[in-house]
Amino acid sequence: MKNLVKKTTVLIVDNNRGKRLLINTYLREGGYGVVEAADGETGFEACLQQSIDLILLDIGMLGMGGFSLCDKLQNDEQFQSIPVIILSSNGDIETRVRAFELGSADYIVEPVAKSELLIRIRTRLANSRLLDSLQKTNKELLKKQQQQMQDLHAAADFQQHLLPNPVHECKTLHFAPYFKPSREVGGDIYNIQRLDDEHLAIYILDVSGHGFAAGMMTLLATQALSGSTSITKKLNPDGEVESVSSPKEVVMALNAEFPLTRFNCYMTIVYLLYNTRKHSFRYCCAGHPPLIHITKTGAMTFLDAGGPPAGMDGSWNEGEGFLDSGDRLFFYTDGFTGYMNEAGEFYGQQRFFGSILSSGRFSLQASVQSIVEELKQFGSKLDGDDDMTLLAVERK
Repeated sequence: MKNLVKKTTVLIVDNNRGKRLLINTYLREGGYGVVEAADGETGFEACLQQSIDLILLDIGMLGMGGFSLCDKLQNDEQFQSIPVIILSSNGDIETRVRAFELGSADYIVEPVAKSELLIRIRTRLANSRLLDSLQKTNKELLKKQQQQMQDLHAAADFQQHLLPNPVHECKTLHFAPYFKPSREVGGDIYNIQRLDDEHLAIYILDVSGHGFAAGMMTLLATQALSGSTSITKKLNPDGEVESVSSPKEVVMALNAEFPLTRFNCYMTIVYLLYNTRKHSFRYCCAGHPPLIHITKTGAMTFLDAGGPPAGMDGSWNEGEGFLDSGDRLFFYTDGFTGYMNEAGEFYGQQRFFGSILSSGRFSLQASVQSIVEELKQFGSKLDGDDDMTLLAVERK
């Protein structure tokens, strides 16, 4: 059977016919295919007409000399990867430097022994193949990275669609949200949904980490918290809503549904159950930054009853409260307090809580805008490594 493996082809460019013949003999004995050219123009034509793996190039030729050919090859993208070895009797340092500046891979001072020539050729070919392999791998990685970025952007767009838009209408409550996604798809989400005639569920959650895994877990958690089979409702055997789940029960259900051991991430959540007739509420804060209650007179209370993040197991309890007319609740994620400006300084809780208090003189929507503007004054670029989510609620 014929050997179908392509021979490695070496191009000899030298105007000395006797030297070409000698090197040709060395190369064929070394197992290489050989192409000869007596000048630079013919050598370049040979590169255009067939596949050349390495070039042995003399620099002292009439017409297009070795340096000119080397420069021309390096400026042509299709030939840049071909290693060029300069063969010359001139061994002065200036000539060598010039050769390497023009992109040659090696420089051999003649006369050269057959064994040295073949070793130099093998070494340069091995380096060239390694470089080709690395470039191919880099291209494949870049292609995969571009695909992953497209997937992440698509997931981020989908995450935006999960947000309530417009925010749920309620006769007794105003809502003012702010959501700024990070550079990658993240795990923040908030929602307001009516459970029955007198109960609203208001929650904000944050899945640990970023990227596709966090985005997918956010999607799954959102599905678990909404729809006809939602963990927020208790159904009778006929599939009808019998009662609503308590905040503690919702967190416990999320913990069972999304264990850290299965998903390798966890979620923090503030889940609040609001009674639209009595204006009372119950809540559970599972590892999340505390809910903030601001009275109409400006008194601030931190509501942090709960337990560890969902997915990490443990026990949870509930807190309760009441909203008078003009009272406000602020749900938020740690993207605000953990924001770092260009100087490497964290925004922190003190600044954030202060901005909430100072915004009390504005309408609810203007209050949220004021909080965000103060953050922008601290750091101009709100494109950090974490999502920023804020949901303000006010009783009318």
